[in-house]
Amino acid sequence: MHKLLLPSLLLALAACAPKAKTDDTGAGPEADADTDTDTDTDTDADADTDTDTDTDTDAQTTAVVATVASDYSTGSFATVSLDDWTVNDELFVTSGDPAVSADEGMVFQINRYGSDTMRMYEPGTWDAPVWETALEDGSNPHEARVCDGKVFTTLYGADSIGVYDPSTGNLAGAVDLSGFADSDATGPEADTLVELDGKLYVAMNRLNRDAYWADEGGVVAEVDCSGETVSASWSVGGNTTVHPWPGQDGELLVLARAYGDDASGIYALDPAADTVSYIGGLDGYDPIGIAAWGDRAIVAGLASDWSSYAIACVDLGTGETLSLDTTNSYITDVAVNDRGEAWLAAGPSWLDPDADAGLFVYDIATCTEMDGSPIGLSLYPMSVAFY
Repeated sequence: MHKLLLPSLLLALAACAPKAKTDDTGAGPEADADTDTDTDTDTDADADTDTDTDTDTDAQTTAVVATVASDYSTGSFATVSLDDWTVNDELFVTSGDPAVSADEGMVFQINRYGSDTMRMYEPGTWDAPVWETALEDGSNPHEARVCDGKVFTTLYGADSIGVYDPSTGNLAGAVDLSGFADSDATGPEADTLVELDGKLYVAMNRLNRDAYWADEGGVVAEVDCSGETVSASWSVGGNTTVHPWPGQDGELLVLARAYGDDASGIYALDPAADTVSYIGGLDGYDPIGIAAWGDRAIVAGLASDWSSYAIACVDLGTGETLSLDTTNSYITDVAVNDRGEAWLAAGPSWLDPDADAGLFVYDIATCTEMDGSPIGLSLYPMSVAFY
């Protein structure tokens, strides 16, 4: 990645951290090696980033990737071996706005805007899903996580989180988010989900679509999975997303744009202490995706004028930032696996069809891109998870 041009206008549509601010409300596989992580405390992308991190005892072996055509007319599904980066491509067809999540031995392939469906697959068996369910028209599902034996799915176009039976995919309940709705009456734009200590944490972007997607202040809410109710919430910046923090017990990471008194940057959320603490920001860029491992993280950011993306390594204890790259490639997702690797999904922007594309893999501990990166796919990667 090295060029500097405008990213796709499609974006418009869519170790301890210092406690400075409180708000109460390795070398990789060789390119020619033999040939298959979502570390599930678990983003998207909009570079949504989607960030999956599982605390399962089983080591992860495989990346699952939702891919798209350059014109977003169709999509596909691929797997990549974590051991030697062998790619199994075009395993089945998806919509032109696909995402993936993986949790508790299940892989969820989600078809978002204009499709509103969710499929559940048994890992390694891709010829047919265990089930496929049609969600409410316009619900725009974004991310799925398993909690209390149920599948919770964020619905970007609704005022609730859908709760589904993991055996059948049937709707089994809902978590009411109507109290967090913004001014456009389409719900609070529930986006990323992370499970921590038996509870779910959901980030709501809270964008007013009737006012050119203006920020109205993002929120992270804690969900009691058994009761399917919100038990706490914290206001953090704008266009807010929540992400796992492997190696930092009891805390989560939150990314936000500047809003009100909150600066653009990375925040640490400690639900037990009821604190939100500012870690630091990326100079001139709003963070859009993060893959953390202990006291370090690989972070992707988008320039405030949309002129470029940045990739940086951040010390989460001090907030110190090391710039790694700038690019005009359209970064759609950042995910971390249980090997301490950051996987960035990137494709060309419509203004630069020759921009770098593929899965860019970084060793988080050393802040270096791994040998053999990027990993090429037949279509452009959109969303990444691991099992």
